[in-house]
Amino acid sequence: MKKYLYHVITGQHKGKLPAFIRGVLTPLSWIYGVLVGLRGWLYDRRLLRPKRLPCAVLSVGNIVAGGTGKTPTAIWIAKYLQSEGFRVAVLLRGYRRKGEASIAVVSDGKQSVASVTKSGDEATMIVSALPGVVVVVGKDRYAAGRKAIQLWESMGIPPNGILILDDGFQHRRLARDLDIVTIDSTQPFGTGKLLPAGTLREPRSALKRADVLLLTRTEFSPSPLHIKAHLEAFVSRTQIFESRHQPTRLYRLDTGEEFPLDLLKGKRLLAVCGIGNPEGFAQTLSRYAPQCVKLLAFPDHHQYSPKDLIHLQSQASEINADLIVTTQKDAQKLAETAVSCSKSRSAELRFFVLAIELSITADQDAFQQKLRQVVCGVQTACHSDTTVSDSHLNPSRGLK
Repeated sequence: MKKYLYHVITGQHKGKLPAFIRGVLTPLSWIYGVLVGLRGWLYDRRLLRPKRLPCAVLSVGNIVAGGTGKTPTAIWIAKYLQSEGFRVAVLLRGYRRKGEASIAVVSDGKQSVASVTKSGDEATMIVSALPGVVVVVGKDRYAAGRKAIQLWESMGIPPNGILILDDGFQHRRLARDLDIVTIDSTQPFGTGKLLPAGTLREPRSALKRADVLLLTRTEFSPSPLHIKAHLEAFVSRTQIFESRHQPTRLYRLDTGEEFPLDLLKGKRLLAVCGIGNPEGFAQTLSRYAPQCVKLLAFPDHHQYSPKDLIHLQSQASEINADLIVTTQKDAQKLAETAVSCSKSRSAELRFFVLAIELSITADQDAFQQKLRQVVCGVQTACHSDTTVSDSHLNPSRGLK
């Protein structure tokens, strides 16, 4: 049902029934817009006040539901700050995770301590990409941040590290020192309508409260400069950077054995994923000149079942696939499901995982300088006066 509705609101399904559903959803999007606007007004007027943690907080988010590159961006930032000697932790909501605890530690900075089922697919992917980084999931990001700080303190580390919020733009209950919004260059404003009639989580005007806009997947955009110019006119005081998704390696899911990316050339591929932008994954595979790519897309954050694996086997046989390729986000869930039904014929499936990293393609030095400037400014303020007011922590801007 979720997949069908997504295709309806994005216009992929045509006809009278989809048109009727969109008509029914439109008034609901008006109500949603009023509620979002009211909440934003309360925060802007400081009638609702965010809570502040005693360390730097950087948020990575978006205004369009679906995959815009938030998690790859959060990973890139964490890796860079780690390389500069900063202590980093990542906080996520843990969407569609299955666990009783409201706050769950996925990695304590030494090892992974929670399964993909209890932590969520994005958290598992982050732990794999960022060894040594504390990762905590929970709907209440303030409480998750407190937990991360407690973990640092238990290791004898001063609580003056850096917290990165993955998908935090709408989570205004936690004060942040830098708001980074990722924008997919191929569909910068989604369908142009608010949820549930469209894919916008907030109206375009919300971008005015961002500090940095990061255009993603510019390699697939016919006119990234045009999009950038449009955004510059709309948010004149916000810095805008460009990036692309760069495949880095191809490896077997079951053994971890790596293969050259050229292995994809001339092959018949079954692309399997449950991500926000499945077409983007298929586009990335197409860059390597396969004979064909058949996309088998599941809803975002999909939990695979043994029945799904049997369906995969059927689809692979139908196109006589040479390779079944999936994403890092889906890899661990597929691996766990394959193990749970190892005696079935679905165990014959052999998945390859395409690893993708973010690459800043323009003004990378300026982007890094922005990160250092904000982090060092907050750490200096916290060190000099632990009771400093919110406005003193970042005098160049107000609270989000």
